[in-house]
Amino acid sequence: KAKLLLKKKRYEEQLLDKTENQISNLERMVHDIEFTQIEMKVIEGLKIGNECLNRMHQVMSIEEVERIMDETQEAVEYQRQIDEILSGSFTTEDEDAILAELDAITQVSTNSQVRDFSSGVVF
Repeated sequence: KAKLLLKKKRYEEQLLDKTENQISNLERMVHDIEFTQIEMKVIEGLKIGNECLNRMHQVMSIEEVERIMDETQEAVEYQRQIDEILSGSFTTEDEDAILAELDAITQVSTNSQVRDFSSGVVF
């Protein structure tokens, strides 16, 4: 009887080991399935992202982007020139040209006022 009980015990231990191995295999399989599902979601996201990018590329060509960048650069340069003018960062040649133009305007204005003054009209 003892031998039979030991055989039975041994059989149940082997059965328990096989069951634990099967459970371990099932857990690994569930983990692999979950990971594969996550990978599929990532791939689906990449696919959707690529489709969106392709649609955007159809709307905007490289030439269009280069044109926009050129226009932006021109606008920035134009604004820089305006900023330089407003900030008073003129070269000596610019200052001379401005003073010459101011002199010409004031002479015309002075001559005009002298004529108007002699006729009795003052502005």
